[in-house]
Amino acid sequence: MDKRLRISVRGTAGFFAVFAMILWMWSFFRSYLLFMTVLLMTAGLILSTVGLWLVRDRIKAEIVLPRHRVGKNTDIPVGIRVLNPMPIVGFAVDVTYRRENLFTGSTEKEKEKLWAAPGKGGGFKVSLNSRYAGQIRICVEELKVYDLLHIFYLVYRAEEDAEVLAWPVFSDEEDMAEPYECIEGFPKENESRKRGVEYNPDYEIREYAAGDELKNIHWKLSAKQGKMMVRERLAAGKEKVNVLLPLGEDLDENDALMESLYGMCRLLLSREYPVQLFWQGVDHGLCSRYIIEPGELENVLGEILSANGVHVPGTIEEQMAIEHAAESYILVKTGVYKGAFIVS
Repeated sequence: MDKRLRISVRGTAGFFAVFAMILWMWSFFRSYLLFMTVLLMTAGLILSTVGLWLVRDRIKAEIVLPRHRVGKNTDIPVGIRVLNPMPIVGFAVDVTYRRENLFTGSTEKEKEKLWAAPGKGGGFKVSLNSRYAGQIRICVEELKVYDLLHIFYLVYRAEEDAEVLAWPVFSDEEDMAEPYECIEGFPKENESRKRGVEYNPDYEIREYAAGDELKNIHWKLSAKQGKMMVRERLAAGKEKVNVLLPLGEDLDENDALMESLYGMCRLLLSREYPVQLFWQGVDHGLCSRYIIEPGELENVLGEILSANGVHVPGTIEEQMAIEHAAESYILVKTGVYKGAFIVS
């Protein structure tokens, strides 16, 4: 990053206005005190500028977020700190940071001022509340670090962004099945496969995608091809339930769809039904993941919430009809029935 000193127009104008006024008063009154003031201001200008320049590579900024995911509509503490390596002199900092929800595509910019104490630094905390589920990213776009007299400044950016996942609302209550039982084709409670699911021993080999578990990585093949490859288990076709997530342009609808999807898939897994989940990826292509465990479901939901979820309504149904014309699926919807069963 370019660490050149830049001139603050406002700070420079203010400093030299005061300096010129004191210099004129000294020339008129010939006061020893005014003469010492002129010398101190000159020395302060030199020392503060040189001090800022000498520590330019040691000034750091960091963003502190909760390590684990949080529920949406809950307060997320966000902390931004700036390290001051100078042991004697502090400095003022203007912080411009951006917060964005990768799933909704919404972005907001904020500005804050802080004082970095000598040898310690300084920071501030804000509380972020996201009304939508999605991957929340915080990035410091610009730090303006001023010298003590506000005449020169350096521009920085935080070396790393910080992310936290705002998770859909889900209830573990006993009646969680009620919204889904009325879906045509949805497995009833008495149809639960208590004997367990019989899996096909075959595997599908594909390229690694965000959210895949490390235990599924095919290390030998990855080393041979030079890119991460994973093994995905296959199951007998009659055992699985296909679920289609039709994200669209309405942010409120998309958020409700994620809640409905989470509850539906949790219920299917609790009844020992494997799920083949289909959705549109970043490039608007049809993506799918095979899910048999709650951990795999959470990985897939994390992958979906970490990319832009705004799509053209109806396009995924068209893609499904073309690429998987012979298969039936549950189409996730919101409202009274929460879904509809599509028969091919």
